[in-house]
Amino acid sequence: MEQEAEWNELERDLGYYASYLQGIAHEVLDSGTSKYPVFIAYEDQHLDLGRPLLDHRQLDTRWSVRASVMEEFIKKGLLTKEQFAGFKQSWKDPNDFMCVFVVRPSQPMFVYFPYPRPETLGLDEL
Repeated sequence: MEQEAEWNELERDLGYYASYLQGIAHEVLDSGTSKYPVFIAYEDQHLDLGRPLLDHRQLDTRWSVRASVMEEFIKKGLLTKEQFAGFKQSWKDPNDFMCVFVVRPSQPMFVYFPYPRPETLGLDEL
C-alpha cells in the first residue's frame, strides 16, 4: 500500500513538472548533447549524478528531479555498454515519454512516463 502511494505521488509530481521537463529534453536533443535524456527522480538522497533541476523542498512536492543523459550512466559505471545496447531496444521516443531513473533504496529502476498530450491540456483548439 505504501509503495502504491509512493508511485501515485511520483506520477503526480512528474505530471506537475512535465512541461518543464519536456522542454529540458528538447534542449538536450536539439543541442546534440545526447539522443537519450534521462531524468532522475529522488527524495532526500545525496546524488552525484546529473544536474539539479527541481527541488521538492522549494516546490512543496515529494520528489526532486535531476537531468542527465544515458552516456553519464555508462561513464559512471551504472550501466555497461552491453546493458545499454539492450536498453536501447526498449527506448521510447523522448518527444512523447520522459525516461525517469527512480532512485529508491530498495530498488532503483528506469521507468517511462508519458508527457501530457496537447488535447489533454485543453490546447487542441490552437
